[in-house]
Amino acid sequence: MESILGKADIGFGMEAQGLFLVSSTVILLIIIFFLYKTYRTSINVEAKLSEFASLTDNRFGRKLHLIEVNADEYKLNKTLLGPLARIIDEYCVLTTDNRGTITFANGKFLSLSGHAFSQLIGQHESIHHPDSQDSGLPMMQCKHAASGVWNGEVCNQREDGSLYWMNMFLFPLSYISDEDDGFIYFGTDITDIKTENNQLIQEVKEKDQKLSHVETMLLHSEKMASLGTISAGIAHEINNPIAMLSSNLNRSREYLDTMSKVITGLQKRISAEKFEQFLQSEAGLKIEAKKLRFILEDHPALIDETSEGIERIKQIIRDLKNFSHNQPEHFSPTNIATCIATSLNLAKHELKNRIHVSHANLESLPLIPGSESQLSQVFMNLFVNAAQAIEGKGTITIAADCDDAWCTLTVTDDGPGIPGEHLEQIFEPFYTTKPIGKGTGLGLSICHDIIRHHGGIMTVESTPGTGTTFIIKLPLKQSDNVHAA
Repeated sequence: MESILGKADIGFGMEAQGLFLVSSTVILLIIIFFLYKTYRTSINVEAKLSEFASLTDNRFGRKLHLIEVNADEYKLNKTLLGPLARIIDEYCVLTTDNRGTITFANGKFLSLSGHAFSQLIGQHESIHHPDSQDSGLPMMQCKHAASGVWNGEVCNQREDGSLYWMNMFLFPLSYISDEDDGFIYFGTDITDIKTENNQLIQEVKEKDQKLSHVETMLLHSEKMASLGTISAGIAHEINNPIAMLSSNLNRSREYLDTMSKVITGLQKRISAEKFEQFLQSEAGLKIEAKKLRFILEDHPALIDETSEGIERIKQIIRDLKNFSHNQPEHFSPTNIATCIATSLNLAKHELKNRIHVSHANLESLPLIPGSESQLSQVFMNLFVNAAQAIEGKGTITIAADCDDAWCTLTVTDDGPGIPGEHLEQIFEPFYTTKPIGKGTGLGLSICHDIIRHHGGIMTVESTPGTGTTFIIKLPLKQSDNVHAA
């Protein structure tokens, strides 16, 4: 809404200015007519004075009388035009011949353009816009227009090279005088208005971009919420068969242990030769005693590995539930070590066997007011980013230190590091150094926002070639105005 109103205000301001200029046109035409006639009269007076210098005494009286008449007329017109001249001086006025050669410019125009009168007279009007290929376009449009009048915004160049904008009217000189050759320009300086409008337009564009960013982040947030709901549902559905597998595996362990004891006891009661004959005589069995011993020795390890795999699945299910769990409005005491362990488990597919994770003294950290799922999301994002940044084998080091007010955690990788020109923008939405399709540029922005909502601070330090360290400072006590985002 703000952007719409801003654009409406801009349009209305420019429209009002245009209407004002149009309404002033009639008055200005009358004013310019008298001013131009006065100007021409003064030129005639100067010409007659030049002629007077060469006159003989016999013609002196007649010419002197003509000069006095013209001078009186000039004074009379100047007196009558006094108030009108002050009005016209508020507008920039310029006249040219049909070829665009400047024949007149008033003081207002000279002041705005920075040119002296002597610099302009006789010059082509393109002197004001030397780099433009369309400098004569308004004049051509005026020639071919049915009304013979052109109006528009013109960007001119001052004598010092700087630019200024004018709202300009252009029409033939024949409209206000007997002259058939030439055009007259008049207009107002709109540089400040143009600058303000451009600033407003830029602000509107920036706000539109921010709104677009917010919209995308909201969509991402909705996707994450949907993913959380789906993850919780999947975890619940998987949990039931996994529980059944775990129970059956434990029962199978008991059965195999019992059978192993029976076979081992049988071996002890009969001779090895008879035991071998027994194994060979059983239809379809035909198993060697050596192989049977291997089976009896190996099956506990197989059961243990399977049980370990089931426990890992259970842990992933618990982590998914914690990750997708909707936290209450206010934070609760959170174990940072649990958040880190959960994140490492979820990021294991990225770490694989090539990334060594080093951490110590995490269990001794005090509880921190916060959201376990949100903080787990932060750490998981940092671990995944670090693993993706490291080429080949590497190390991620997690360290923590607490004082009376803050808990400071650092996540350091020995990857290639981040160039200095990227560090200032690393937390901006949609900013990413990853190839297209490898990242959205939202991960670190969301992490930064989560830490900020926890009342904390998240910064980054990096030296190209040596690695990157993300520093997270979280308060040990919750502020009254801090709650889960």
